[in-house]
Amino acid sequence: MAIPRDFRGYGKDPPEFVWPGGRRLAVSLVFNYEEGAEHSVLTDGMVESIGEFAPVDIKVRDMGMESNYEYGQRVGIWRILDLLKRSGIKSTFFASALALKANPEAAKAIVGDGHEICDHGYGWRELFRMSPEEEREEIRKSIEVIEEVTGKKPLGFYAREPSENTLVILREFENFIYDSDSYSDDLPYFSKETKMLIVPYTPDANDFHFQNPMNRFANSNDFLQYLKDTFDTLHEESKTHSKMMSAAFHVRVIGRPGRIRALSEFINYVKNRNDVWIAKREEIAKFWIEKFGKKIGKK
Repeated sequence: MAIPRDFRGYGKDPPEFVWPGGRRLAVSLVFNYEEGAEHSVLTDGMVESIGEFAPVDIKVRDMGMESNYEYGQRVGIWRILDLLKRSGIKSTFFASALALKANPEAAKAIVGDGHEICDHGYGWRELFRMSPEEEREEIRKSIEVIEEVTGKKPLGFYAREPSENTLVILREFENFIYDSDSYSDDLPYFSKETKMLIVPYTPDANDFHFQNPMNRFANSNDFLQYLKDTFDTLHEESKTHSKMMSAAFHVRVIGRPGRIRALSEFINYVKNRNDVWIAKREEIAKFWIEKFGKKIGKK
């Protein structure tokens, strides 16, 4: 199915609604749990290029890069889960199947603490490189692993590198109610062609930019200020039209002791406001489908 680009979206007439409890701004905290699924000569013959420093320049195991990703599993995930528990926050984990398999104890803790696991693919294998049959099998494998870990199939999907076939294939797996492979809006919307609900994600309010080669945030204050600026703008706009904010984190990145303060202070900045809903993405998706799904012929 050819999916054309849409430059108009909601335009000057966004939908009129309020989030549950009469709140005007939904905040989605997303934690990317990928460590063990990244590119590595050991696993897929590729050198991972994104990390705390530049990768090795020959096709060999990058031991420094591997150890940095291992930090997310060994230390970062526990620091984050502890903070979320102390804050009383439930969030969404974009979890790759290979990361879940690499650390079953942490995977069970994520689920046990009441967080959502959104399907982040089997591993870092770009779907746009695959045939539809290969992509379908890749997604099937990730669903299988997540169901083993959580006892249920995932409701959401985020590929990172989707193909133009991804939404069509997701509709074939009847467990998925939303996809997040879009950065095109501040509100959820339904794909006109596939009717799949899209819960947009964020490329900018994202600790990804601490890493090489981006290097845009120098310290936790830089990142915290960007998160607060994003929140303040959307919070002000939500006074006339309800909005959604995504904030993105990676356990190997924000889980470092010099960066976790940005997450802690941002949570404190937003969590006790009576017009703000801190929600899992599956909660946002279910609300949107119930509120607007019948208008587009939900599946």
